[in-house]
Amino acid sequence: MFVGWPRPTFAHDMELFSQRILCDRHLVMSSYQTFGDITFAAYEGSDIIGVIGGYRIEESIFINSFHYDQNAPEGLKERLAGLLLRNFPANDMMVMAHEGEKALFESLGFAVHSRFSQALYSGEKVAFNFTSAMSKRISGENYIPILKSLDRKAFGIERSEYLLSTIRHSSLVLSTQVGFQHSYALDKGLVKIAPWVMSDGAYTDAEQLMRGVLYHRGLKKVLSIIPVSIPEIRELYTSYGFKLTDNMVLMYKGARPDIDLEMVYAF
Repeated sequence: MFVGWPRPTFAHDMELFSQRILCDRHLVMSSYQTFGDITFAAYEGSDIIGVIGGYRIEESIFINSFHYDQNAPEGLKERLAGLLLRNFPANDMMVMAHEGEKALFESLGFAVHSRFSQALYSGEKVAFNFTSAMSKRISGENYIPILKSLDRKAFGIERSEYLLSTIRHSSLVLSTQVGFQHSYALDKGLVKIAPWVMSDGAYTDAEQLMRGVLYHRGLKKVLSIIPVSIPEIRELYTSYGFKLTDNMVLMYKGARPDIDLEMVYAF
């Protein structure tokens, strides 16, 4: 097993890897093209069996990709994550990790910021009223100023360059004056909401955006990662048929991020 910087055939290798493992290939490649020095891959022969990557935001690194073959050799996860940390020992970092990865990142100096959960909508039809006037109101035509303003208020740093880099052909952006929501296709049958940020207390607009994404995305499955400590956000999802599934943990190394979780409807 080789673990190191990606080979020149990385784009092709990732395409093959994403056919075996559910992962956000666009996000991996977008981050790699911008900050190739923060991307590392594990190979078995010519095949990728694991990848980790991040995006530099101000003086910190957001680890936005950590994917691996469940049948990969023992120690793969530790080698990938450890390699990234050894190359950037002085940087503050943040990662959204699965519960099963928590001990690994703790061993590398990370601490828990807050707990999240995957929320999954299975594609069954939910009855709700959605008018053409509502669709026009949340059309998201001028979302960039709203994205920049609200996201900075929620996360305390300037992330707009990173967020705009995640937009792709399958993206649907909905917004009002007090919130914006981005969703995209992970594969043919699964849509992910990421991110979704609202002003504090903008529950009516949040419900309109929820109806909008379910209306426009048809009967596809929809995945979101939500803060479990905010009852209003949790109840909005469950009231529209989402089920809370896998536990997630937002973790950090270095300075603790100042995040207003009440604004974060999807991470």
